[in-house]
Amino acid sequence: MNLFKTYSRGLIISSILICFSSLNSCYKPDQTIAIIRVLDNNTNEPVENISVRLFFDNSNGGNTPLYDIVKKTLSNGAASFDFSDGYKDGQGGFAVLDIEIDGVFMGVINIVEMSTTEKVIYIQ
Repeated sequence: MNLFKTYSRGLIISSILICFSSLNSCYKPDQTIAIIRVLDNNTNEPVENISVRLFFDNSNGGNTPLYDIVKKTLSNGAASFDFSDGYKDGQGGFAVLDIEIDGVFMGVINIVEMSTTEKVIYIQ
């Protein structure tokens, strides 16, 4: 009878440990994506092959910017930036980055963690 109790307790404890470890390993944070869509101001048509730069200029004297990424727009006028690797679990907020279109400052984008943030920029 004593051997049966020991076996039962071991089985229950093992089952609980397996359940908790499998719950923890299944958690995957959602992606943190920023999409900049460039449209023609007159026609609202997407503009292809435009250089889009997202960057953070560290004005505190740092020489290396925290983010500085350049991509070209596709045929739909969109440039997609994936910041999933930069997000740390439990972090409150992600980043506010400057936007340049072909070297011209066009505003900022507030990137929200674990979601897709999209901004539309109109150019001449």
